Amino acid sequence: MIVEFKDVVKEYGSKEAAFKAVDNVSFGIEEGEFVVILGQSGAGKSTVLNMLGGMDVPTSGSVIVDGADISGMNDKQLGNYRAEKIGFIFQFYNLIPSLTSYENIALVKSIVKGARDADELLKLVGLSECRNKFPAQMSGGEQQRVSIARALAKNPKILLGDEPTGALDSETGVIVLELLQKLCKEEKRTVILVTHNADIAKCADKVIRMKNGKIREIYRNENPLSVKEVEW
Repeated sequence: MIVEFKDVVKEYGSKEAAFKAVDNVSFGIEEGEFVVILGQSGAGKSTVLNMLGGMDVPTSGSVIVDGADISGMNDKQLGNYRAEKIGFIFQFYNLIPSLTSYENIALVKSIVKGARDADELLKLVGLSECRNKFPAQMSGGEQQRVSIARALAKNPKILLGDEPTGALDSETGVIVLELLQKLCKEEKRTVILVTHNADIAKCADKVIRMKNGKIREIYRNENPLSVKEVEW
């Protein structure tokens, strides 16, 4: 198992004003799974993703990733963890506007040893022709695919996406989801997406449904649909 949450609680505020964004959450994720954390705004799903990504720490409980309990790590250790284990895909791409698509991806080499080749990754996401384009010269879908290529440049074990198709139209979102599903199956990446879109959950190996900070349901799709099979 590559990810384990054990009795995780995340509180904000103090004493009488304390609010539990995540309330006693436990689940496991196997390596190479395509997982969707599903829920409406305020369900606690993004807080779970932030703790898994090492950007936040639990108030109590354990977050174990690839055999290491990251909930007890200091800031430097968490920085190394994020650099080595996690690839982030953001809703609004977070590309550097003054850099070309190639440069946005190649920048990872200055952060991580053994980063993957930027041209190889542009080819993987089907954007070799956009090598010298700046973000403003690309569509939203193209920018998101560059964002995925940048996340892959670190060669991470886990890809985390927070509403990665939320800013895209349905047709472009399908292209991005197809790419993520392909990476999961062909490169054996563990892909974990947070979304409020129940249709995306039909493509997942495992679905973790959250509401009001708690897990309401965990289930497996024995025969997950390909992205093209879903009626968007």
